Amino acid sequence: MVQNTKHHPMLFDDTPRGLLEALFVAGGVAAALTLAPTLFFALAGIGFALRAGDRRQRKKLQGSFQYLVRHGFVTKRTIRRGMRIELTPRGRAHVQRFMARRMLLQPIARPAIWDHKWRIILFDIPAGERSKRNAFRSLIRRLGAVMLQKSVWIYPFDCSEQVGVLRSVFRLSDAELRLVTADSIGDDIALRARFDIQQY
Repeated sequence: MVQNTKHHPMLFDDTPRGLLEALFVAGGVAAALTLAPTLFFALAGIGFALRAGDRRQRKKLQGSFQYLVRHGFVTKRTIRRGMRIELTPRGRAHVQRFMARRMLLQPIARPAIWDHKWRIILFDIPAGERSKRNAFRSLIRRLGAVMLQKSVWIYPFDCSEQVGVLRSVFRLSDAELRLVTADSIGDDIALRARFDIQQY
């Protein structure tokens, strides 16, 4: 029996992107998927609780799934005990990039106490790598980092997680993106004022 959304709301939206993200979070191939007799039972196993008789929602999910198959993001095959749904390498890379961009656009909480360390971000991504450069610019805008000189940015708070995600998802080398933590950068009065950390 399909779960009722009154008690079990969907964890992801029913768009192709939402479905792809759900499959990724489930590990690409979840045990529930290999045992499910139908697509909708499989989807219920990864957070898509459907109301019995809700044809409109079922049709939308079916369409989203077919879109993912048609564009090579997932594969589906029938096996002895049910069906097997897998993310393709293309699908995994696509959802990783989407999730990384979403994370990079979220606001960063400002710590209550500055640790008196400066984060220097060294950036050298070729002009032809547009997606990588755009992702880096999104990170810089969100941080509010200041350019010290060409390809060198500075920020006073820990941003290693965000830089790490960017480097991992876009497969950036240390030569392309490097994060350095410095105890001192010389006269930093103007930068302290810029980031409003004079009081620390």
